[in-house]
Amino acid sequence: MEIVYAGFWRRLVAAVLDQIVLVVGRAFVYGALGLMLYAILYLIEIRNNHDAIFRVFAAALSVIDLWLTWIYFAMMESSSLRGTLGKLALGIRVNHRDGGQLTFEQATVRYFAKIISAITLLVGFILAGFSSKKQALHDFIGRSVLTVGRH
Repeated sequence: MEIVYAGFWRRLVAAVLDQIVLVVGRAFVYGALGLMLYAILYLIEIRNNHDAIFRVFAAALSVIDLWLTWIYFAMMESSSLRGTLGKLALGIRVNHRDGGQLTFEQATVRYFAKIISAITLLVGFILAGFSSKKQALHDFIGRSVLTVGRH
């Protein structure tokens, strides 16, 4: 059976779908946290320093955002599904380069290596359009390949 690697455009659409999933998920999480904070401030009758409290809250949300996004990608890609919801919708599976399933640690390396793909002025992502196995820079670093079809 011939291996078909997921190309640049398919991967891009999957990434957009994943961002939609994450935006909706964040809206629920952040909305709930914001309502809880507002209720707490109201109940304990804090009338001053709302700006400072909301700045700290915004900083905490940044940390929560990084954590939620990392967990989403690492857990989904290292699960038996081998892909995020966006990838699964397009028939893409994330595999170790030897064909096996990624461990959580390997999926974590792959996720954080996307930072390197991004800071290279996105050349790290564009590389997927030109490499023989359609791997982006973070795939090379994470020792992964993205395939299409039944596995």
